[in-house]
Amino acid sequence: MRVLPVWFFFLIFTIQCTSLAKRQDYEDSLRSYKKAAIDNALTTLPRNERKGFIAVLEKAHLSFLSGGKEFRDLESLAEASKERLRFSATRTLKSFFYMESEDGYYASEAEIIYLHILLGLYYSRVEEYEKAKIQARYAGNLLSGEWSAEGQFDDPTLRLLLATLWLSTGAREEAMVDFRRATQMKPQSSSIRSFANEMVPLDGEFIFVFGGPGAEPEMDPSANLNFIRGLRNLKFTTSGKQSSLLLVDKSKSVQLSLEKGTLGWYDRHLIRDNEISELVQDSKYFQLMSATAIKEGTKGTLKVTGSIIASASIIALGAGIVYVGGEVHSEHLVGLGFITMFVGYQLGSEWVKTSIRQTKENIKEDLDVSNEYRYVRFFPEYVWIGKSKTKLNEPILTSNQGPVTYHLTPAMGKIKVRFGFVPDGQNP
Repeated sequence: MRVLPVWFFFLIFTIQCTSLAKRQDYEDSLRSYKKAAIDNALTTLPRNERKGFIAVLEKAHLSFLSGGKEFRDLESLAEASKERLRFSATRTLKSFFYMESEDGYYASEAEIIYLHILLGLYYSRVEEYEKAKIQARYAGNLLSGEWSAEGQFDDPTLRLLLATLWLSTGAREEAMVDFRRATQMKPQSSSIRSFANEMVPLDGEFIFVFGGPGAEPEMDPSANLNFIRGLRNLKFTTSGKQSSLLLVDKSKSVQLSLEKGTLGWYDRHLIRDNEISELVQDSKYFQLMSATAIKEGTKGTLKVTGSIIASASIIALGAGIVYVGGEVHSEHLVGLGFITMFVGYQLGSEWVKTSIRQTKENIKEDLDVSNEYRYVRFFPEYVWIGKSKTKLNEPILTSNQGPVTYHLTPAMGKIKVRFGFVPDGQNP
């Protein structure tokens, strides 16, 4: 008889460990992240999906920003992604590639490409430059695949990251190719154009800073309400201030260029998620809608009925007081009875309104898939880039508006590159 409780608790523990992380599970980690406390953000990551695609990439991303050199899980994930990578085509999105993980998550193009760029940067950090070049070539092939013009996924920020990876390996010519490709996609950026025309000096540094606390999904009130397609009513919102950023090193300063565009990663994620699993998600969402309607309809009916009964009881009590007051010829009791009846009517009306409002709120909350929408968090909303013609000694980040909260990593690579992170969402 004693064995049963042990197995019961083991089963509960197993279920908890394999559950999927939701928005509220990230609250502590995101709170630290928004203060640029990267180490705390790492230690407070959700433990629900320790070995899944999302968990591994989030941990590797944060660890890289903190200066870490441990990337075995990321390395394994990169190899698995090559084996599980799939290519598909649809009517609305002509062609795309994706990866389905063991936990049922469909990794998007930006996440897969960034995974390989990040692994390459880890290789450069530990001076394994040939392995870094392999990852750079693979990421470049995914960005430059022979897709249709509509379906091809290419992105200026990923091109800048890829150019930074090439620089860290010492391959300046390859880096120039990606700078030029980024220029074609963002011809209005004079900063990117300058990198495409002028190489980073061998004894200089390239600076790449991730900005913003990261986009969050929410229900889109502007979208046409479609109870069958919950994901189609989602949108990503950002909260970064897009500040002007300056890197200062003793008497030298470098104005960093703000480059927007990563919101496309998130928007593409929504499109890709609908295209890949539309039938499965439609079915699940329809079931959720039906269950919610039944549950809240029943609860709402009971609440309204209870409110009416309670109100009627108070009114009946007031009527009884009026009757007694009439029998004993007491004007005070009669008046009290009428007041009680009026209060009962008013309370009943308010209780019914409250019950209906709560039912509406509960239905909206249950059907709001944004709390459970799965994607890789901590990605930037935008980036800053810049270069120094000489090595940096003790650089700090600031802005024209004053000090900023930030984190900078040590320079790395054959041609030195330095990464940083600025939450850019609150006052320091």
